[in-house]
Amino acid sequence: METALERVREIVVYVLPEIRADITAGDRLEEDLGIDSLSLVEILVQVEKRFFLTLDDSEMIDVASVQDILDIIQRREAVAGV
Repeated sequence: METALERVREIVVYVLPEIRADITAGDRLEEDLGIDSLSLVEILVQVEKRFFLTLDDSEMIDVASVQDILDIIQRREAVAGV
């Protein structure tokens, strides 16, 4: 079974194929990976689709790293009892 990090890596590479596949949780989206705001929105839309989540605008605003995305997924899955 894939981990959340592996699935997020796949999403990032799906949205931005030029980004390397060895993304780590500590990578900052803009500074380390060069992800702009439009691409971030597409990544978060894919996270919603692939993890069956609905993200709040307030959650999306604070996303600055891969770990931030993983934290949101973990919180949402904990609430849903997954």
